[in-house]
Amino acid sequence: MEPVSVKAILQSPHGVLFVKNPRGEWELPGGRPEAGEGLEAALAREVEEECGLTITSACYLDSQSCEIIPGRRVLLVFFRCEYTGHAMRLSEEHTDYRWVDLAGEQPTRLPDFYWQACSAAMNRTLAIPASPMQTLDYPLPTGECDRRRLQLMAAIYDPATTEFLLRHLPSEGRILEIGCGHGQIARWMAERSPKAKVLGLDSSPAQIAVAKASEGSANLDFRVGDITRWAEEHRFDLIVCRFVLLHLQERAAVLQSLLVLLGSTGTLVIEEPSLSSLFCVPRVPAFEQANAAILAYGRLHGLDYDCAAALWEMLAGLKVEIQEARFSQPTVWSEEHKQVVRLSFQAFSSRLVEAGVLEPAQVAQIVASLVRDYESPAVISSGLRTLQIAVTPRSGRS
Repeated sequence: MEPVSVKAILQSPHGVLFVKNPRGEWELPGGRPEAGEGLEAALAREVEEECGLTITSACYLDSQSCEIIPGRRVLLVFFRCEYTGHAMRLSEEHTDYRWVDLAGEQPTRLPDFYWQACSAAMNRTLAIPASPMQTLDYPLPTGECDRRRLQLMAAIYDPATTEFLLRHLPSEGRILEIGCGHGQIARWMAERSPKAKVLGLDSSPAQIAVAKASEGSANLDFRVGDITRWAEEHRFDLIVCRFVLLHLQERAAVLQSLLVLLGSTGTLVIEEPSLSSLFCVPRVPAFEQANAAILAYGRLHGLDYDCAAALWEMLAGLKVEIQEARFSQPTVWSEEHKQVVRLSFQAFSSRLVEAGVLEPAQVAQIVASLVRDYESPAVISSGLRTLQIAVTPRSGRS
């Protein structure tokens, strides 16, 4: 996988800020995230270290795989940034800086990919407005930090998802997946429908950076966006919303937003889980305790993670035709796949302690028991039971 480097596009009345590296080339400020560091945090740290400027907001623009030097490619993740401070404090990493007027000529030794990215940023009307950088209230990690857990989730749940989707996948047209994460389902749809244009949308720049780092089809694109604030002129022939609504309080409003984006003959496919549906044989108390703690955390934050029943009732009140509905629940028996329970619990654990749901010692005991008892070859388990629904506008096909 290509290394990731975050890059800041900072504008002043004199132009966009570039710094000169030891190779004598002009580049945008930024650098690589440290282990466990988010993209926005890395961006703020690098700009402070390299330029002495403080980032106050950052809006994700695009990611590009670029050959920085011959034979070495890096995934550049571009952000358009607001900042404070005007006295440049150049670090030892660079030898000079310059504010470049993009309306003028491209300076020598300024790579085309930087020039083109900045020009596109200045000429682009963003559908997603820039907002102050803040930690999203999403309880799980994102980006590289969550790669292993999401790989296991995909291995367990993707087969049933793709089987259901296959009956509703258009051969051409426009397809949207919201909350696309690392992009496995969007990538699968692009491969299965090469004449269609597939867009994966996620509110997390870290998720999109991972999605873009993997090879994809020419008909596939990934973008950062919030569906409740997202403007799209064209309508979609298929919209996929999977494992997203359980994390949201305003579920009905999101469903309405999706239906607005759906074409008159398009299909909306939704898949959401019931967290109380998990069980294992023989019974392992730590398995039940981990799940109960996550459910309690959701209730404290106004979220019912058992959203299948509420989802069905919401759809019954909307102007839609239900084309297909079913429950799906995979079997989890391999030691590798059973790790997903522990990884999910550990991802939640700091939130559980902060919220007072569990004490640190209880977290440690549950994790130890999950490894020793639940992940034993003697235990077989269910995965989450999910409700899969395909709906069309009532005025569409019946």
